[in-house]
Amino acid sequence: MKPNFKDRKPALTGSRSFFPVKNIVIFVSVIILLLAWYGTRLVVAVIPEEDKEPFSFATHVGDEWSISLTHSVEKTKWDDYFRINAAGDMTMTHTRFESLGWGYPYAPGEGKLTRTDDGKFLLEMNRSYKDLDLRISEQAMQHIIHNKDDYDLIKLYGQGTAVKIKVQYRYQYLLENYL
Repeated sequence: MKPNFKDRKPALTGSRSFFPVKNIVIFVSVIILLLAWYGTRLVVAVIPEEDKEPFSFATHVGDEWSISLTHSVEKTKWDDYFRINAAGDMTMTHTRFESLGWGYPYAPGEGKLTRTDDGKFLLEMNRSYKDLDLRISEQAMQHIIHNKDDYDLIKLYGQGTAVKIKVQYRYQYLLENYL
């Protein structure tokens, strides 16, 4: 086999074209940048107690999601709406419910209460949360709703399971729950 001298450049001009280090460095750099971008995306993490499997869904600053449940005494629908501000920061913007009954907010200091066209009540709150603690109950039938996705917490975790809901960077979620 004869050596190929046509492809060689003088050593003074830098790396030789047949030497793939430059391509490998570019490829590895692109992969690292993609992983860094992916890892710094926000997720809403639902982390159950014990050894049950957590789940998360992708989100972004300004995105909204809600918890839908049935009030344990009044047996009416209740929805709490949250806006994503940053990792570790979300705001309960408002609550929507069907009746002013037992355990419902009523004081003027709770927020601005209005009645909607369909007869429900809307309480604007703007309460800041770092995370939420929630105990799953068959009576309450809690669901997390994000866009068109509906996560039934009873089906996922069962009666009595405590969950913590928080906004994290994806890398934090992966490190805390899988490594």
